[in-house]
Amino acid sequence: MAISKIPGKGTNNLFNNISDAGTEGTKVAAGTTAQRGSTTGQIRFNSTTGLAEYYTGTAFKSIDSPPTVSSLDVTEVDSQAGGNQTIVVTGSSFNSGATVTFLGASATDFNASTVTVDSDTQITAVAPKASFLNAQEPYGVKVTNVSGLSATLASQINVDSNPIWSTTSGQIGGSLFDNEAVNTSVTATDSDGDTIAYSVQSGSLPSGLSLNTSSGAITGTAGNVSADTTSSFTLRATANSKTADRAFNIIIKNDLATVVDYFGDNSGKSLFKFDNNGTDEGGVGNMSYGHPGTYGGSAGNVSYNTSTKKLGTHSLLKLSGGDYGYTSVRNYTNFSVTGWHNSNNLGQGDRFFQGLFGNQNTGQILTSEKTTPSSAYYFALQCAVFSQGNGQSGDKYIANATGCPTISNGTWFHFAWTRDGTDTRIYVNGVLGNTITENIGSISLNPTSPTALYLGTASTQLGNTTYDTAGYYDHFRIFNKKLSQSEITSMYNFESTR
Repeated sequence: MAISKIPGKGTNNLFNNISDAGTEGTKVAAGTTAQRGSTTGQIRFNSTTGLAEYYTGTAFKSIDSPPTVSSLDVTEVDSQAGGNQTIVVTGSSFNSGATVTFLGASATDFNASTVTVDSDTQITAVAPKASFLNAQEPYGVKVTNVSGLSATLASQINVDSNPIWSTTSGQIGGSLFDNEAVNTSVTATDSDGDTIAYSVQSGSLPSGLSLNTSSGAITGTAGNVSADTTSSFTLRATANSKTADRAFNIIIKNDLATVVDYFGDNSGKSLFKFDNNGTDEGGVGNMSYGHPGTYGGSAGNVSYNTSTKKLGTHSLLKLSGGDYGYTSVRNYTNFSVTGWHNSNNLGQGDRFFQGLFGNQNTGQILTSEKTTPSSAYYFALQCAVFSQGNGQSGDKYIANATGCPTISNGTWFHFAWTRDGTDTRIYVNGVLGNTITENIGSISLNPTSPTALYLGTASTQLGNTTYDTAGYYDHFRIFNKKLSQSEITSMYNFESTR
C-alpha cells in the first residue's frame, strides 16, 4: 500500500512535527480508563470520564476547564428536623463523577452522601440534615470535577432550626376564675439563640386576656362567665422565620365565691366579702361595727387586712380587743350561716366560750373549750330553748362529734350552722358535728332584743374582750334555708381551693 505524503514532508519524517491542515479536527485514540497505555506523552480521549487526557509518565491528567457554581436552591437547613436535605446546585461545566463538598466556617467540611450530575449546568446533592452544624454556619459549597478542577460558592447555607416549645400542650394557667387577675405564660426555646416572637395562630384567648408577643406572658383580668368556660387556641413561636405551633386551652371557672345566691335557688341572701367594707353583696343589710363600751358606735380596732387569706386576693376583716360586727334582723325560720375564720385568741383567759355569730336570745354559734381533752376548742351552740340532755354546763352545747376537726389559733377553718325548726347542726370544714334536737319548731333567726345579729362577740357581752372571738373573717354568708350535707361539703370543697 502506498504511503501518503504530507505536503512539504518526506516519507522519512512522516510522523515528525505533524501538521494538520484540515478543519474537522484530528482524531486521537479513544478508550476506557481500563484501556490506558503507559507511554509518556500519550494523549487520548477517555470514554469513561468523557475527557481528553495525557500521560505524564507517572499519571494521567485530564484536560478540562474548571466548573462554575452560581447558585443553590436551598440556603437554610433545619439540622434538628431529621432526614436528608436535597440541594440543587446550578452552574456550568459539571462533569459526570463530580463531587459536592459543604464547607464549614471553621474548615469542618463534609461531602454530600449522593451526587447526581443532571446536566453540565445542574447537580442534585443529598446530605443528612444533622451534618449541618449551627456552629459552622454559613456553609459554602464546592463542586470538584474528576479532573480535579473545582469551583466554590462561599457562605450560602445557614443552619436554622424551628423553635421548640417548653410548655406542654393542653391546659395552662391552673385554676382560674372569672373577674380574677390572670398571670400565666408559655415558653419556647431556639437552639440558634434567635429571638422568639409569640402569636395567636388560631382560636382566641379568654375575654380580658392578652398575649405578650415578646415574653409569652398571658395576662389580664378574666371576663365574667356564667359557667366554667374553656377557650382553646393555637400559639405560634417564630424565630428568624422558623415557626412551631402548639395547641393550648385556658379554663375560666365561674367564681361562685363572689356569687350571693351560691346554689342558684334564691336561698342565698347575704354575702359579706369584707372587701375593704362591710357591704352586703345581697343588698339586705350592710355590716356595721362597734367597739368596747359602745353600741352602734365606731369600731376601735376593726380593720381590713390584706394578708394572705382563704379566698382570693382582696382584703379581709380583722376584729380584736372586743370589737364586733353587727347586721340587721333576719326573719328566716329556716336558715344557714357559713364563713371562714382564723382565730388568734383561743385559750387566752379563763372564759368558757367566745361568741362567733348570732344572738343569745334565739341562738348563737360560738367556740367552746372542752375540759376533756384538755384545752381542746370546738364549735358549739348556745340557746336556752334547745332541748336539754345534749348540753354541757347548762345551755352550752358542744356540736362537734368525734372525728370532726378541732380548731386552733392561726388556722383558717370553715364553719356552717344550719337549722329548720327540727334540729340544728354545726359543720367544721365540711364535716358534720353532733345534731342537736330543737324542742320548739318555730325558732327563727329573729332576735327581739337587741335587734341585731352579732359577729365576733357574745351578744349579751358587747365589747367584752372576755367573750370576743378575735382574728380574721372572710366570706360570711347567710341563707334562708337549711343547707344539706352535700351542699355544705360542695361549698367547702370549692371555697377551700380559692
